[in-house]
Order: sequence, then structure tokens, then C-alpha cells
Amino acid sequence: MFPFEVPNSEASAANLLRQVRWRDGLYCPRCRAESVIRYGSYRVFQRYLCKDCDRTFNDQISTVFEHSAVELRKLFLAVYTYIRFNTSLRQLDVEIDVSYKTVYRRV
Repeated sequence: MFPFEVPNSEASAANLLRQVRWRDGLYCPRCRAESVIRYGSYRVFQRYLCKDCDRTFNDQISTVFEHSAVELRKLFLAVYTYIRFNTSLRQLDVEIDVSYKTVYRRV
């Protein structure tokens, strides 16, 4: 298990997601092409443009965090405590202040 520090801001959580997500190199999730350029930002997430299929995407695309309205740092904390400390989903929904259904779908 890797040592984990809770991100103190949404930007640092987005940076952690970027590092983990693209550890093997940046590629388009749709066509798997590696000809990708940076293309602005969306909230705290970096956006990219694929030169082959002309689609834009960000760091959250094709992950369980994709359409979540909950802050990414809260979800990282929930996943970590669920795996590391075997915390129940009922306890997690109280601790991160979201509904049980949200925690069940994301963790």
C-alpha cells in the first residue's frame, strides 16, 4: 500500500488524479492515439484535444469520478478509508457528508 496524504485542496486532488491516471503516458481515451495537446482547463482539471479524432477530454473522463458532483478530495478520502481501514459505507456517508447512494456508487 502506498503512503497517502489527504489532498488539502481540489487542485492538489486533481493533480494526484492526473499523475495516477496518465502514469503510462497521455493518450486519447476514445481512439487511443498519443497525439494529444493541452487545450485549456475545466474547473481545476486540465483539458486535452486529440489531434486524430478532434475530441476534447479531461482527466476525469472514463473514471468513477467522471460525473460526480462531490469534491474529488472527499472521494479520495472515502476510497482510501474504505480500503485501508475497512470502513463501512454507512460510516463513510456520515464522515464525508454525502448520501449513502452516492458513496455506494463511487466507492
